[in-house]
Formats: sequence, C-alpha cells, structure tokens
Amino acid sequence: MNLEAHIEEGERTLAHIWKAMAVRGAVAIAFSAVIVIWPKIGLTTLIALFGAFALVSGIATIAGAFSVPLSGRRRAWLAIEGLLGVAVGVVVFIWPSLSALGLLYAIAAWAIATGIVEIVLSFNLPISGRRSLLLGLGGLLSIAFGVIMFAEPGAGAIALLALVAAFALVSGVMQIVYAFELRRVVGELERPFRPRTTAKPVTHG
Repeated sequence: MNLEAHIEEGERTLAHIWKAMAVRGAVAIAFSAVIVIWPKIGLTTLIALFGAFALVSGIATIAGAFSVPLSGRRRAWLAIEGLLGVAVGVVVFIWPSLSALGLLYAIAAWAIATGIVEIVLSFNLPISGRRSLLLGLGGLLSIAFGVIMFAEPGAGAIALLALVAAFALVSGVMQIVYAFELRRVVGELERPFRPRTTAKPVTHG
C-alpha cells in the first residue's frame, strides 16, 4: 500500500470519530458562553462547570478512541488525551475548596498537556497534511493559552474569567472545525457509492 492509499485508509477510519470531536467542541463553546453571559459567576459554580466540561470532553475523546479500529499506539494517545480531561474533572470535583489560582493552574496544566498530545497525534495519525496541520495548530493554541495562564496568575478575577472563556471558545471552535473536516471525509468516501440516477429513455409514440 502506497503512502496516499495509507492516508486515505487512515482518514476513512478516523472520520467516524467526528461526532466525538463535535461534542467536545460544542461543550467547550457552551462553557465559554456561560462565562460570558454570567460574568458574576461564583467560584464554586465555575469549578463545577469546568469539572463537568472536562469530564464530558474526556469521556467523548475516550469513546472516540475505542469506537474505531486504530493501532495500539494511536489509540493510546487518544485515550491519554481523554483521560487527562477525566482526571482534571474528577480533581476539581473532589476538591471543592479549590482557590481561583488553583483552578487557573489546573486549567493551564490541562491546556498544555492536551496541546502536547494533539501535536503528537498530528504526527502519528494517518491523515493528510492539511488536517494534520489543523490538529497541530489546535495543540499549539492550547499550549499558548496554558503558558499565558501560568505567566499571568495574579491578574484578577475578571482576567481569570476572560482567559478561561477565551481558551474554551478557541478550543471549541478548533474542535468543531476539525470535526467538520472529518465529516467531509465521510462525505467524500460515501460519494462514489451513492446510486446514480439514470435518465429514462425517451420513447416516441
């Protein structure tokens, strides 16, 4: 099997996780929207919302990893990304007295770890250059947000909310875009198998 055929087969496999990616993106965008609409949200509520966001994101990723026939290493990287979300979600839920600074550091650490995994996946998954670049770009943006959060931990509550909302929004949009890229693969693969309509012969009476 040549490289082009290998990539096409890989994208055929990965295309079926587009729904999991879309769920992750939609939850992230919804989380950022809640923060923007509710700027006076309490810290306890913010922690609970973030915990739910991280848990849903992680579970969706794990479900996607085990819903397609991937090789062990590739499946492991996807599962690791999902487990990171689940772990962060569980930590913030069992630690309700987490401070605003602690929450910021938890989100920053998750953003950096997730970004690293996505960059690794962009080099390991059998996908075309454009889609690989898109996944890697999402990872770089995630790492950038995490670094900014670590670098500016004392900027105040409003800045904390702005950073968290921006991270969730950008992350969600990137995941939605990538999900529709994968959905396009499904359409491209299904197109050759759609029945063609043939014109009826014209009869002269």
